[in-house]
Amino acid sequence: RATLENRPPNRPLVTRLGMTIASLAVQMSWITCLSDVTENVLKPHPELGPYVLEFFRSIPEEADSDRLVLREEEDLWAYRDHLRNSAHVVLGLCEHAVRSCDVNKDVATAEAVLSCMQSWIRIVDMEPGLLERTMLLPWMFDLLVGGSTNGGFEMAVDVLVELLRTYPSDRRGNEGLVRVIIPRVMALGGGDLSPFEKAVKEEDEDGMRGYCRIFTEMGESYLSLILSHEEMNQQSLVELVLRCSAIPDKEIAGITLHFWYRFVIGLEDLEPYEYRQIRIDSFAPQLIRLLSICTHLLRYPAGVDDLSPDRIDDIEGVRFYFADTIEDCCRLLGGEIVLRNTGDQLQEECRRVTSLPQERQLSDWHGIEAFLYAIQAISMYVPSDETQMIPFVMNLIPQLPTQVPLLRATACLTVGKYAAWLGLHPECLQPLLPY
Repeated sequence: RATLENRPPNRPLVTRLGMTIASLAVQMSWITCLSDVTENVLKPHPELGPYVLEFFRSIPEEADSDRLVLREEEDLWAYRDHLRNSAHVVLGLCEHAVRSCDVNKDVATAEAVLSCMQSWIRIVDMEPGLLERTMLLPWMFDLLVGGSTNGGFEMAVDVLVELLRTYPSDRRGNEGLVRVIIPRVMALGGGDLSPFEKAVKEEDEDGMRGYCRIFTEMGESYLSLILSHEEMNQQSLVELVLRCSAIPDKEIAGITLHFWYRFVIGLEDLEPYEYRQIRIDSFAPQLIRLLSICTHLLRYPAGVDDLSPDRIDDIEGVRFYFADTIEDCCRLLGGEIVLRNTGDQLQEECRRVTSLPQERQLSDWHGIEAFLYAIQAISMYVPSDETQMIPFVMNLIPQLPTQVPLLRATACLTVGKYAAWLGLHPECLQPLLPY
């Protein structure tokens, strides 16, 4: 009726009707519903395309729902198998919708197509070859190239993330789809004129978040290729994730942390030991840069003293995860290398603060605090006979201002973490006590 009266439809009602009919179709084992609706509803009334897509989107979700209780459980599994065999019908409808209208202007149709794709990719184990050959893949990447101002960008990000997650590189049969996806994703972030670099320069938060999610998910799903003995320029993908980690927005940068966790575990699990060390050495430059990035992200924001306790708790939670990543780097690079790298930066930061006018030194404590926080986080990887950086840290702490509570708390935490080291170097303990 809304179409006939040329008025916008009631979206919540359309969604609810789609879910209801889909639920009925599953319970009735209406296995021909896709072809029946296409032939008897869509062909006579092509203007109903977006609503049919909403119905098709709901079918796999209802078939996967715990709400439905069928008399025979086998019927539900048989219905799911039928959905897998009928996936080409849904992709064909989506392709027809894309071809028959200007989806760059008709955002509602574009989002209906993408929503339907996401549901089927996530729930229905479709043949990778279908997705490899469909024109929906290049169309979706065209939306992503257009950036966050493009209609359907966020939904396209969701679909691509789901696609990467569902079809990883270590699963047989996905090779062709992986070969299609890799160059297109790399084009989103490669080069100074790439959509990702444009989003970073324009400080487009939605764009940066979307591309960061894509690159990180690709890194996790294609980890077997990254760690492969075959040379495929794996560093370029790791470099993309590293550039995402360097985004100043801690929420966006934090998206990458699970990749680094899995990356470390993957490198640790490589066998034999000689090959593992070769791969660790090949990624060492990126890991060293990751240390600097994470340490920078540990800094408290300016004006932290004016923030509410709840907000400070949130910041502390984020800092904990970045410190965890620094600790993970120790498992690959060794505690001494990480300590030396962090300690060198701490010394440089101390020289910078010392060169400031006296009235500014008291307010510019954030960098020193961040390096101390990183150093205390790696204490279990630092040998008790370390004689270069830890003495410098212990000599620095008594010189720090006592009227900055957060700095003082981190300094005291650092002293506590290195209690075993201080037990072997008691001469460093006495100057710390007044602080």
